[in-house]
Amino acid sequence: MSSNESLLNSISNKLREIWRELDSTRQIHIREKSGFRDIVTNVDISIERELRDFLTSLVPGTGYFGEEMEKTRGEEFWIVDPVDGTTNFSRKNPHFATQVALHSRGEIVLGVVYDPSKNELFTAIHNKGAFLNGERIHVSDVSELERASVHTGLQYSSSIAFERVTQRIKRAVAKCRALRIVGSACLDLCYVACGRSDIYWEESLQPWDVSAGKLIVEEAGGYVESCLDEPFELFTPNILASNGNGELLESFKNNVLNL
Repeated sequence: MSSNESLLNSISNKLREIWRELDSTRQIHIREKSGFRDIVTNVDISIERELRDFLTSLVPGTGYFGEEMEKTRGEEFWIVDPVDGTTNFSRKNPHFATQVALHSRGEIVLGVVYDPSKNELFTAIHNKGAFLNGERIHVSDVSELERASVHTGLQYSSSIAFERVTQRIKRAVAKCRALRIVGSACLDLCYVACGRSDIYWEESLQPWDVSAGKLIVEEAGGYVESCLDEPFELFTPNILASNGNGELLESFKNNVLNL
């Protein structure tokens, strides 16, 4: 077993343990961060604190880049979102996940996304493939836009971005078989990876939203780039993830994104 495989197993077991031991009757306390749409709960903080201590002891000397706590980079560091889909979680909507990624020497080398509601564990190691609960996964083979199931999300970082996104949503509704907004970026990416959807795009995200999912999509045979006319940047991500089919991707860019 390689060192990354050993790390992945340890992290997977830890994520299952954290959510298994989380008392379902526990009171959820919500606090606004940058605005009324941007919230955090006491559970986010508790999980992140436990993961920070666990991960930095698992690989001594690694940095930690989390959503709710301190952010330190280095040659190797962890990127963590304790609850991706906090609004869903706070309303007992069972569509949220925890994501952990290891960034090493300029790239993501390991990614784990755990959905505790469905007990689904998505994993990937660089150049080793992508898996769902230990079974190999692959992106879909859909090539026609009219057959495509597309996911997106709504961020509110600027009025310009919001207007662009809403216009793209209108075009997606007209051109694609299905459009879904489900509220968890890391699960949107995993669903592209396992063929439940064909394309996912969203603007103005954060690295902890996409790091593990990006690797999982790529290891499942998909393709990740920017949904804007710019190179993709992990630390200021505007993401477009697809099954990698050239015909589908070109049609989506022309007819929905207007690129």
